[in-house]
Amino acid sequence: MIQLLYKLPDLKAAQKFNDVVESADIAHKHIHIAHKDHLSTQQKHLNDLSFLEEFDTVHSSERGFLIGIVLSAMTGFAVYEYLDGHPVASMITLFASLIVLGYSTWLGGLIGSSSDNYRLQPFHNHLEQGGALVIIDLDAEHEQILNKVLVKEMPSVVPAGRSSTVVNPFAGQLMLRKHF
Repeated sequence: MIQLLYKLPDLKAAQKFNDVVESADIAHKHIHIAHKDHLSTQQKHLNDLSFLEEFDTVHSSERGFLIGIVLSAMTGFAVYEYLDGHPVASMITLFASLIVLGYSTWLGGLIGSSSDNYRLQPFHNHLEQGGALVIIDLDAEHEQILNKVLVKEMPSVVPAGRSSTVVNPFAGQLMLRKHF
């Protein structure tokens, strides 16, 4: 699946956009609205972003896991060399390596839970000023149908981006942006 992003000036335009997209037989559950005012989004019966879509928890956890693999290997080597010849050296080495791996993954997720999702970071200022961002998850074959409907119904709307629905730990900026 792919994600299409559309930048809109306000929530009213996002609601109209949502109605047009639903008329193109795109399921309501595949349309998500990013907006600063979550209550207004829900009152207009629009899909608000979930916690995992709004914050960078999964992406940062994956980065923490990758860093943890390297740190875990280094810790394991150091502990094993330090305990050379001890009867339980391999068990202690394994335990220390798993602790380091788990801690780095947890820490990455904790850092990400206070930061914008890496896909939303380029639109941070737009959302902060009251703008809306519509994220549509769909198959590649439905993209052409959606484009035809949008050209006909809302020709002024321009796509703001396109990405995969799979979280890529190597994508995005190295420094995270704090959530508003």
